[in-house]
Amino acid sequence: MLKLNFPIHLACASIAVMMIAACSATPARPGPGAATPQPEVPTAAPQENARPAGSIVVYTSRAEALFKPVVEAFNQEYPDVTVTLLTGQAAELAARLLEERNNPRADVYISTDMLNMLSLAEQGMFEPNPSAAVMAVPADYRAEDGSWVALTLRLRVIMYNTNLVQPDALPQSVLDLTDATWKGQVGSANSTNGSMVAHLAVLREQLGDTQTESFIKGLVANDTQFFGGHTDVRKAVGAGELKLGLVNHYYYHLSKAEGAPVGIVYPDQGDERMGMPVNTTNAGIVKGAPHADLARLFIDFMLSPRGQQIYAEKNFEYPVVPGAPLAEGVPPLDQFKLSPVSLKTIYDDLAQTKALAQSAGLP
Repeated sequence: MLKLNFPIHLACASIAVMMIAACSATPARPGPGAATPQPEVPTAAPQENARPAGSIVVYTSRAEALFKPVVEAFNQEYPDVTVTLLTGQAAELAARLLEERNNPRADVYISTDMLNMLSLAEQGMFEPNPSAAVMAVPADYRAEDGSWVALTLRLRVIMYNTNLVQPDALPQSVLDLTDATWKGQVGSANSTNGSMVAHLAVLREQLGDTQTESFIKGLVANDTQFFGGHTDVRKAVGAGELKLGLVNHYYYHLSKAEGAPVGIVYPDQGDERMGMPVNTTNAGIVKGAPHADLARLFIDFMLSPRGQQIYAEKNFEYPVVPGAPLAEGVPPLDQFKLSPVSLKTIYDDLAQTKALAQSAGLP
């Protein structure tokens, strides 16, 4: 169900400062018969330091708790811009955007996986946005015209309850989650979750249909508990209701910061392994957005050093801008083997992946 939040920050009315030009020289006395000079009309000086003001509406499939710190930081820098959030499932928000395309109500859309963003971009839902900040993002993580751009990177990992699983018994590959050892003890997102579907799309590219279908059927046969999102997975693992969870990496760090007894496995490492898929969160300006200029400002802020720092420190995500610092305890990406498959290149296979997952019994 969609959730509408009231503005996080109420915009203040901007005050224009009027400057009256004054002439320092004394005008010469007119000679006989000369026309009397007219007084100069005061003019307004350019508002060089005027602060941006107005409002934007952001549709996002991100959890409010993960997104609110970014909005609060934006409002510290731009206090006269009101940001209103509409949160919901990615499929619901995508349908709403398409329904409103002739009369857009949203200014910015923020998604939690790249394939969802590519689907909407193909349908012409975003404005080109080749700002300097957007173009600084590596090409694998943005549209050529900047109509969508990644904000953060995330890895697909396995988290576990340290009270229930010993390190020497841990699975080393996501494919190991189908082993009978873990029957009824694994949690995962279901087929409505974009990150899960994207992960399966990468597996199809690397392993082929037959092995990917076998993996999905193995999860189902092993009594894997499927949830609508990863928050429920991480909470179940942290509470000891499940031993293992297939999640995005930052869910482990969030649980760890809360004091949960959890550990992490970075799966499929080593020469003979396939590496970990990399997914993204993303942003785009809705085509025909009522407040496109402020939408550009908001996206530029999220890609700025300050915006990237908030995502990294508060959410433990990997910044998409090269050189931005990581949160304490988050290992650098270059120490891992990552999947060579870029989600940007496999969008055309998305429909087939969804069909395969459904036929294999993924809820």
